[in-house]
Amino acid sequence: MFKNLRVRTRLILLTAVAAAAMCIMGLMNMNGMEKSYQQSVSSMKQVLYDDYDQQIKEQVGNVITLLEQIYAECQEGAYTEEEAKKRAADIVRELRYGESGYFWIDTYEGDNVVLLGQETEGTNRMELEDSQGYQMIKDIISNGRQEDGGFTEYYYTKEDSTETYPKRAYSKAFEPWEWVIGTGNYVDELEELAVENNAPVKKIFQNTRMLSAASIGVSIAILLVIALFIVTDITRSLNAAAKQMNCMAKGDYVSDFMNRFLGRKDDFGHLSRCIEDMRSALVKLISQVQTESETISVAAGSVNECVAKLNDDIAGVSAATQELSAGMQETAATTTMADEAAGEMHHAVQHIARRSQDGAQGAAEIKGRAEQTNIRIINAREKAAHLKNEIQQDLESALENAKVIDQIYELSGVIMNVVSQTNLLSLNASIEAARAGEAGRGFAVVAGEIGELAEQSRQTVIKIQEVTQEVTEAVENLSSNARKLLDFVVKDVSSDYQGFLTIGEQYDKDGASVDILMREFSDIAQELFGNMEGIKNSMSDISKAAEEGAEGTTEIAQRASVIASESAEVLEQVTKTRQSAETLREEISKFHVK
Repeated sequence: MFKNLRVRTRLILLTAVAAAAMCIMGLMNMNGMEKSYQQSVSSMKQVLYDDYDQQIKEQVGNVITLLEQIYAECQEGAYTEEEAKKRAADIVRELRYGESGYFWIDTYEGDNVVLLGQETEGTNRMELEDSQGYQMIKDIISNGRQEDGGFTEYYYTKEDSTETYPKRAYSKAFEPWEWVIGTGNYVDELEELAVENNAPVKKIFQNTRMLSAASIGVSIAILLVIALFIVTDITRSLNAAAKQMNCMAKGDYVSDFMNRFLGRKDDFGHLSRCIEDMRSALVKLISQVQTESETISVAAGSVNECVAKLNDDIAGVSAATQELSAGMQETAATTTMADEAAGEMHHAVQHIARRSQDGAQGAAEIKGRAEQTNIRIINAREKAAHLKNEIQQDLESALENAKVIDQIYELSGVIMNVVSQTNLLSLNASIEAARAGEAGRGFAVVAGEIGELAEQSRQTVIKIQEVTQEVTEAVENLSSNARKLLDFVVKDVSSDYQGFLTIGEQYDKDGASVDILMREFSDIAQELFGNMEGIKNSMSDISKAAEEGAEGTTEIAQRASVIASESAEVLEQVTKTRQSAETLREEISKFHVK
């Protein structure tokens, strides 16, 4: 399915994947930093809670130590038990720690002994509930009666406020008097303190997140701009090359789609120049083929006319020889008609001599035209072969230099730079985590995740490089179509050239044969003419001359028959040549070169 996508679609898809990967990587990075920040806040809260628990536990322990001292004095008789309890309650009521820390005392039965001197003192608050319906006094007393005391969390109203806030208290029992001493504080202040202590970490987190978002946004923008430029340039150039080759495949050598790329210095410029050179060479070749085919057609027509004329001459020679033979037979039969027959034969022989000379001249012209035709065909074939080699070299040079994928590798380099920026961001996160100390341990985990995302980006670059290989295959397919077009022109033209050369060679042979026959015919006619002159000079040799004339005319008739047969064959070859020339001209006319 991926192989059926267009190059533009593939490049856009890969760019979108790379941009999406960068976005996902950035989101995961910021999510990891958010988790690290929350972990830092949680760690700070835990530290504050531990410190707070230890503090209130120590404060309650100090109060119990004070009570133990008063109880010891009571045991020594310094106070009565009631006096000792009152003294202890008064002292605890006035004790403070920190900014707002105070203590309260309840008995095991829930009677309040000390609570800031409020009206609640002296009342039983065992069933007291907070705003959530929780009976916290029961748990405060129950937890305080444990061996090491205990902590209780509930909601309570702050001083000068009607709203309730979460509060954490520690209580511990003083068994001699069955008192439970407690203290606590509002934990929302601990939450605020934890956030305040993590303010530097939060600032680092916010700055890092903004830097990450800005880096990712800028990187994606740069990636999209570069990808858009490269995709547009590649597809426009490939479409122009495809249109040019398609027109050439259809025989249109006039349209020029690659002209605007000729001035470029990149691979597409070189490819355009090679295609233009190939187009010019083919136009030149086709023009020459058209010219030569017309020349061959004209030459074939001339040969056809000469052969037709030769046939007429041969027919005349045949008729003359028949008349001569009849005259010689009549001369042999009767000498009374010798003078008249000799006169007729004298005129006939003169006519034969003139015809034989014309035939010899026509045969020489046929032979000369055949030789010229062969020379032209050989020259045209050599030119076609030379042009074919030049076009082949230009095409191979175009294929060698059609390395469009260099631009795609530039895109890969840009993506690699983005990966490097991501790794730098990971390093910055690790440094900030180290500065944050224990609270920044989560940043180390984020750095590892960023490293994994960088590896995924590298794999994406590898996929881009695979796509460049498919782009190269597309260019090779384009060149294969050009090769087919070149092979089509070269093979057909070469085949026709070879046929013309064969016919021309046959013309040469036939012309030579006709020339020999006509020379022999002329020699015989001259010899016959001499004999007729002898007949006119001496009638005594009429019988012998008649016999020799009969033999000569018989031989002439036989040779005339041979000449007629060979002339018919020459005419047939000429007809085929004209048909081949017409076929070649029709095929060449399909190519538009002007």
